[in-house]
Amino acid sequence: MKTSFWWRWGLALVVLLAVGWAGPAIADQAVPESLTVAEARKLIANPPPLYHDLHGVWLPLDNLKTLDPEVAAVISETMGAVSLNGLTTLDAPTAAALARHQPVAVFGRADLRLNGLRELAPEAAEALAAHDGKVLLHSLEQLTSVPLAEKLAGQWGELRLGLTDLSPEIAAILATNKGVAEDRTRPGVVHRRRDQAASVLRLDRIESLTQETAAALTGHQGVLVLNGLTTIDPPVAVALAKRSGTLVLNGLLSISTAAATALATFPGELVLKGVTALTPETAAALAKHPGRLHLTGLTEVSPEVRAAFATHNNVRLPRLPKDIRQASSANPLSQAE
Repeated sequence: MKTSFWWRWGLALVVLLAVGWAGPAIADQAVPESLTVAEARKLIANPPPLYHDLHGVWLPLDNLKTLDPEVAAVISETMGAVSLNGLTTLDAPTAAALARHQPVAVFGRADLRLNGLRELAPEAAEALAAHDGKVLLHSLEQLTSVPLAEKLAGQWGELRLGLTDLSPEIAAILATNKGVAEDRTRPGVVHRRRDQAASVLRLDRIESLTQETAAALTGHQGVLVLNGLTTIDPPVAVALAKRSGTLVLNGLLSISTAAATALATFPGELVLKGVTALTPETAAALAKHPGRLHLTGLTEVSPEVRAAFATHNNVRLPRLPKDIRQASSANPLSQAE
């Protein structure tokens, strides 16, 4: 067993050394802010050092600030993942050229990184949706294109977007994501992870949800991260509680008893690490939650709040001060995290 472990790590090290290792600051030194077709061909023939992260091994072109369709067509001939995080705009012809980039033939790897884009015109979004592989758009603030939403929902891995607004129609599409469990980015092919991990849908920049959008998200099964919410209305809490999996709401600093009562009906893991204080009434409402409950952000835990959670065997509270722990040593919650 040990031999197998070190053999795998040794092989991984050999692969990394073979492809080269350099951070973006080093690799980007050889890449200007714009390229002609001739310069692009020369760069692809003699690429800068690659760099590696959790999403794959990348050709680092993050210094590029502008990209025309002809140069994009040359870059799309690259047999490997390409990082273009320096682009802040992308027109439809250029998006169409990038969409012809061939996906990396490695399970779970991303192909195009476009994390500098905050917006895409509908025509550009539809053109990019034709790409067969995985595209990262972590900063995208608006998504109205159904084809692009469907493409993103079908991608492998954590689906992370910078959306600041979300319609019920797009929410329902994104909720179908099964990305961590399977790779559906290659046409006609479905690869599944052996561990069958749940989907992760991360929408951390959404500051408010309508009841209709929250209801559309109930179709999502897995980890739903909505850390941008700083308040939650009871009707929205009721809608979100109807889904399964894990619900992460670490942006909430406080929570009303009515919202807590609604969230307590959620059957999965509930993460509220941003909440700093609870009234005994709100604590009593949350104590009815049947799953694991995270409240490690509480800055104080009164005896009444502690008593409310006394019968909850799966709550995570902050570690109490030494004197309080000693005074409540008989209470199992005194050792909570």
